Amino acid sequence: MNRFLIVLCALLLMAGCHNSPDATAQQAANSKPQSAKSSQEVIAIYKEVDALTQAGKMDRYKMKEVVGEALKYVRENPNDTLCPHFLLYSGITQMQIAFSDSIAERREPLAMEAIRILEQLRHSYPDYRNLAYAFYYKGQIYENLGKKEDAKQAYTDLVHRFPDSELGKNIAAYLQADGIDKSADEIWREF
Repeated sequence: MNRFLIVLCALLLMAGCHNSPDATAQQAANSKPQSAKSSQEVIAIYKEVDALTQAGKMDRYKMKEVVGEALKYVRENPNDTLCPHFLLYSGITQMQIAFSDSIAERREPLAMEAIRILEQLRHSYPDYRNLAYAFYYKGQIYENLGKKEDAKQAYTDLVHRFPDSELGKNIAAYLQADGIDKSADEIWREF
């Protein structure tokens, strides 16, 4: 009797685990890549993330979601005028994700992904009106990673490309004061 119950339970368990052709087709349909959210949906997620961040409540899951959705939108709609904005904000958000990670070994790969996004912006939308910020944040990322020469190069590129912009002028002054090699207190004392 016990042997019969064990065999019956095993058969029921196997029958419950076996996928029917309909279940397999349903799983395949669910695993297809979904199309990008609308631009308004991406903006709504970004606003939610921004509000949480401003309130000091970073939600890394939501931050990753907005980066992923924005990048998906850019891939599917490269001619949309919102794409350069989405790339800039994705790069900044990815940078925030990187430097909020409590595990040091994960910071650099996450930060390099932010640089990749900012480089995509630079190459895909070279006439974007806020492109100087892509150079600036690239420099910030390198500086935070302790890669001073890479940071100097990013800042120098910004100054050469946007010499008359306010950001370009400020970064030129920062470089002239050797800001990368000095602490904020040292720079302040010099003024």
